[in-house]
Amino acid sequence: MYFMNVMANVASYLSPDNNEVPKLTDRLFEAIPSIHLLWLTDFADALMFVPTIILILTHYRPLYLLCKFLLTWTLCNLMRITTVAITSFPDPRSGCMHSTGEFFTTFLLHRCGDCMFSGHTVIFVISALVWSSHGYHRFPRRYRWLAWICVIFAWCLCIGSAFIVIANRAHYTADVLVAFYVAGGNFYIWTYIFDHYIEEKGRFTDLTRPWGDGPDPRPHKRERERKRCEKAARDAEKTALGEADSAELQMQPFATETLPTTNGVTSSSVANCTKPSVPAPASAAYGNFKQEVYRNAVQAAPPQPLQGGSIS
Repeated sequence: MYFMNVMANVASYLSPDNNEVPKLTDRLFEAIPSIHLLWLTDFADALMFVPTIILILTHYRPLYLLCKFLLTWTLCNLMRITTVAITSFPDPRSGCMHSTGEFFTTFLLHRCGDCMFSGHTVIFVISALVWSSHGYHRFPRRYRWLAWICVIFAWCLCIGSAFIVIANRAHYTADVLVAFYVAGGNFYIWTYIFDHYIEEKGRFTDLTRPWGDGPDPRPHKRERERKRCEKAARDAEKTALGEADSAELQMQPFATETLPTTNGVTSSSVANCTKPSVPAPASAAYGNFKQEVYRNAVQAAPPQPLQGGSIS
């Protein structure tokens, strides 16, 4: 935040005087009347920020959510540091204050030239994304209607606050739109990193699961875990059946040997015996079972005398 303030002072010092240089043309400036209520912009910022912090601190994974919120905000500020002073804009608001050159010791609000992109809108968007991504699952199933009300209210407040920023002429419309794109993109970048490179890899378990290694209470996570377990069970079953089939193929030379007919029981009828209803846990056990069936079938029938004399 300190370096962001320094670069904003640099942008203010370099920005042209909007009393001498004409302001940029903005379509929403033509449609939305101008107001002079800058305190309303800061109030909307606090109205989004404070409930979001309360949600984070009462979340069942507060460290995880707090890190995601702060890392998203930090990445947005790093991007804003590289853009706020690189191109100078005439400030859209008349009567703004210019920085006098004390970049490292001056702290101002709503200074001139602090345009690209809107820092207030970044907070609006990140807070609304936190509510829509993590606030919904904080409510029991019978109170999901209340969760939807909170999410819709958060996004209405986010969009309404963005219009307040434009109406106060604190930023151009392009500054607000870029803030929406940057904040949303950075939030989902960190979501992807946390889900695929931290949680699935089992890293930072104290951060992602501070209350222990139990099941995740979120419904969509439980559903994903259930599908993963079912897939693992199907794969294990396919592997066991494949081993059993390979064992059966190995037993075929023993089952197809030519043996004398005994009471109608032939080698082919033994070989065609049905597979047991309970699948063999391993190929060795199933092979032993086949051999046992074969021996029992042969020993059960008494031998019959050969017809036609001796065998030549």
